[in-house]
Amino acid sequence: MIDLLFGALMLFAFQMGNPNAREIVPYDFDLPTAEESRRNEAKTLLPLRPFPDGKGGWVYERPEGGRLSAEEVAAAVQRENVTPVLLVPRTSRVQNYLDAEQPLRTRGLKAGLAVGPEIGSTE
Repeated sequence: MIDLLFGALMLFAFQMGNPNAREIVPYDFDLPTAEESRRNEAKTLLPLRPFPDGKGGWVYERPEGGRLSAEEVAAAVQRENVTPVLLVPRTSRVQNYLDAEQPLRTRGLKAGLAVGPEIGSTE
């Protein structure tokens, strides 16, 4: 009987997982999964590097060096008819991408993800 109780206790303990693991907060985002959903026309991409702005938000850097807020990105996407793509370093956490994408999502944009081969940071 004690063996059964001990086994149940161990099973419960293993189900709790790693107490040191960081929790990933999921957001609603789409991943292409089939050829049928692919469009034939090519899209013009707007590469953006996300950076925390120090106030709990994000700013997005264009390749030519200008930094844009989420509102400015939404205006640029509509004006230039481009698709935003967030460029993140390969060492970045998934949660950083999700957090950086969320302000764009709330403005109706679906940003793509591109992972850079170099080691870097989003700070």
